[in-house]
Amino acid sequence: MTQPRFRQIEEALRQQIVANDLAPGVKLPSEADLVAQYGVSRITIRQALAGLHASGLIEKINGKGSFVTRPAARSDLGQLTGFYEAARKRGQTAHGELLSVRPIAPPAFAMRALGLEAGDTLMCATTLRLWDAVPVALFMVMGDEALVTALVAEDLETNDAMSIFEERLGFRLKHLETESAAVAATKEQARRLKVEPGTPLLRVRCTPIDIQGKALCCAELLFRGDRFSYRAKVTR
Repeated sequence: MTQPRFRQIEEALRQQIVANDLAPGVKLPSEADLVAQYGVSRITIRQALAGLHASGLIEKINGKGSFVTRPAARSDLGQLTGFYEAARKRGQTAHGELLSVRPIAPPAFAMRALGLEAGDTLMCATTLRLWDAVPVALFMVMGDEALVTALVAEDLETNDAMSIFEERLGFRLKHLETESAAVAATKEQARRLKVEPGTPLLRVRCTPIDIQGKALCCAELLFRGDRFSYRAKVTR
């Protein structure tokens, strides 16, 4: 079934915003210009703009026009995605050490989340995270080369990945899919985190989803249980 014309125009503009072709803060063409561009009535254009406004993608400023909104000023997708911010709130000093950036064969959970096929590869950036100079977690973010390169360029050693996505790269995130489990530290993980091999670690796997429902990348965090705790409030 063919979408109404205003929906088609709304979707076309939405795609430009999500792809950063219309960047945050940019003024949209005037209603008159959009009427001429799409060959429709002013009412149709206003319906399309109303849909974008309801989605929080644009804002109208009286006398000036419609502007693309900026993504959330601070990522609000859960404490586990804000490692450095969580440390600062506790009065601790946090930083990371970038250990490697290399192509890998994606793990099964990343293949499922990103819709990959056998033989596909991902770029993986691995960071050791420390609180007050003590190793607390290993963080691995996996995605296509361009995305991971952009994340690394924005400094994963002092900035949380989800904050980089929204505040610096202009992505608009809808939600974060997470899965937690207890696992035993391998020899290499134990060496990095300065624990004994076999020590229980909290493993958290995350997949950020944008407002179009697309999985952007996958991440895996391994926390020392004796140095990190996670609190959550569950409401009905």
